[in-house]
Amino acid sequence: MTAALPFLVAVFAVRAALGALFQAPGAAGPVLVPAFGLDWTQFGTLVGLFWLPGLVLVYPLGLAARRMGDRTGVLLGLVLLVAGALVCAAAGPAGLLFAGRIVMGVGTVLVILLLTKMMQDRFHGADLFPAMAVYVLGWPIGIAAAQAVLPAMALRLGWQFPFLVAAMAGAIAFAALAAASRPAPRMPAPAPGSARLSAREVRLMCLAGACWACVNGTYMVLVTFAPPLLVEGGASVAEAGFATSLMSWVNILAVPAGAVLARRAAAVRPMVLGCISAAALLAAALPFAGVGWGAAILAAHGLLYALPITVFSALPAMAVPPDRRAQGLGVYFIFFYAGCTGFPPLAGWFADAFGGATAPVLLAAALLLAALALYVLFRREVAR
Repeated sequence: MTAALPFLVAVFAVRAALGALFQAPGAAGPVLVPAFGLDWTQFGTLVGLFWLPGLVLVYPLGLAARRMGDRTGVLLGLVLLVAGALVCAAAGPAGLLFAGRIVMGVGTVLVILLLTKMMQDRFHGADLFPAMAVYVLGWPIGIAAAQAVLPAMALRLGWQFPFLVAAMAGAIAFAALAAASRPAPRMPAPAPGSARLSAREVRLMCLAGACWACVNGTYMVLVTFAPPLLVEGGASVAEAGFATSLMSWVNILAVPAGAVLARRAAAVRPMVLGCISAAALLAAALPFAGVGWGAAILAAHGLLYALPITVFSALPAMAVPPDRRAQGLGVYFIFFYAGCTGFPPLAGWFADAFGGATAPVLLAAALLLAALALYVLFRREVAR
């Protein structure tokens, strides 16, 4: 693990930049929504477009990964992410804003698919959990930093500012990964028929992908709609942004602690069942608690949510061997991208239909319970 430290630092930088790029519309939301005259459904769609291209591209890219090269694909994805953020920042009509978000989405599918493959190809056994802790941790830290700092800056400097800062983070991540990684030798073509997934492997990847989609859907919906919920309760924009960022900052402690616990097989099941159930209850309680409890509830939710997160992130490595992993991840990420594309607009529709941010927050709690059920089904299928 020590020899891989520069690479892991670069991976953290990439994932943190990805979090900032995802959260740019959410951070700019209080200024962005009135500037373009968006309703909540349109705003949720803008957030979800970050994932839409994955529905079309992820499986073909999984098949082409052997020829493309993982490192090349991730670096190309970062270029597209930065370019898309700059297009958004330059948008005049709303159509250009949505177009830039789609360009970011193409970059996202390259980065997530191929960086995940790089991690699970490089780290094995007990080393996989701490390595995936680094991989997972960058995402919420990038979101937390954007949510804590950028909304107030957007109020002063304009809605474009979060997109420009996110683009800068993406450029730094590109330089870090380019310096810390080297092109891997191209793998030989597989023997005819050997790259095909078995029916059982397809089932496992479907369950794992749907589980990961619900886990991430909970986070994305909460981080987007908890701030307006708190503002509806009387908090200022800055107070709501800070309270929501606590949900992510606690990941600094929770994700590594959970990775350590996950190395003990006996601790995995009770950690997942107990923490996820409690986190879902806290999310469901948020709309009904006083606004003064918002920060404490979100921090506690984030802590419990993050403890078992490396267990969820490592499920694909349990389902498919390395020689078929790229194709397996293509199946896995179809479900992931379907959820990530659909959940934010669905949450926005709930907000419009029910007149506020309470319904989206309750949706986030329901998604977490769905993730728990899918995890249990996955483990039963693995045990057969």
